[in-house]
Amino acid sequence: MTTKFYSAWFCPYAQRAWLTLVHHEIPFDYIESLTINKDQELGSHGYTKDTRLLKLNPKGLVPTLEVQPELVEVLDESIKDMLHQTTDSAWIMTESIDCIVFLNALAMTKLGGTQDLVPENPSSLVTDANTFNQRICSTFYKILMKPTTEEQKEAFFFFASSIVEFLQKVQENGFYESTTPTICDFTVIPWLLRIPVLKHYRPMFQIDDYLSEEDSEKLTLYLSRICDLEAVQKTLWKDDEDLIAFYKRYADGSPKC
Repeated sequence: MTTKFYSAWFCPYAQRAWLTLVHHEIPFDYIESLTINKDQELGSHGYTKDTRLLKLNPKGLVPTLEVQPELVEVLDESIKDMLHQTTDSAWIMTESIDCIVFLNALAMTKLGGTQDLVPENPSSLVTDANTFNQRICSTFYKILMKPTTEEQKEAFFFFASSIVEFLQKVQENGFYESTTPTICDFTVIPWLLRIPVLKHYRPMFQIDDYLSEEDSEKLTLYLSRICDLEAVQKTLWKDDEDLIAFYKRYADGSPKC
């Protein structure tokens, strides 16, 4: 009953589901699904996409989870309702935050999970995750892609202030409103680990210049804690040079995706 996980090493949205799968030790097959073409004029948006992924999800977006029918049969209806069927009756999940919610519910109700990512006030945590998805994650691209320095500066200020807002609810020596990681942490972690990308392409903006000394220290300690998480160590891309090279297309103003 292995879930198939269609992903791409460079995609922070897919990394959220990857973190959750590893965090809960859910059996899965990892399928690298988007190959960057050396010639960016070839393929869909500069990518060659996995044929099975395109059959399941015609837009070819990652993450895409393909849940095996025998597993779907034993799911509670409330969990099963989070999936939808494709034209060939495959069961899939695509939205990254929904993937966290689904995989967490699967682990906690069916697989004996012990570290709930939505431990208390689940609707509030999911709402916060979606809020920071917009405030931190979407703004990351604005910093890279806005055409003028002034617009980039405005976006960076919003990005930094949103991180401060996030840190306000991070417990000392812990995580977002919890002593263990929550859905909000897994939503934001891939983006915080991309701060070196901004430092490389937008060196005129340094995160510490926009944070108080206290908030800067809190961010440093939080980053250290998340990098110590086994799920992070086993999943997130660690070669900054390759990651920085990937984002060149955005920083140069000619993204193909």
